[in-house]
Amino acid sequence: MFEPYLIPQDYGLRTDNRWVRLTDNSGKGLEFSMDQYFNFNAYDCTTDNLTKAIYQYQLQRGGDITLNLDYATSGVGCTCQGIFRDYRVQPEPYQRTITIKPLH
Repeated sequence: MFEPYLIPQDYGLRTDNRWVRLTDNSGKGLEFSMDQYFNFNAYDCTTDNLTKAIYQYQLQRGGDITLNLDYATSGVGCTCQGIFRDYRVQPEPYQRTITIKPLH
């Protein structure tokens, strides 16, 4: 899912999912599912490292996997325009049921 942006930033968002599996080469891992569609992305560095890195070489890769499960995600914008109102996620209560299942 890696996208080598000039300045490191969040990447690889997949939308409208019911489940996602993270497994090793033998098929062992975890399956995450929700009772409603969700968005997710995964990367092999920490969110803190990704946020603070200014250059790609500053990413500390190859360790654990960071998995983000999101109920909604705002659209992208730019510094001159920002995010259009129709594509903003507004603060409001959300309730989801998440199921985590081991895979053997």
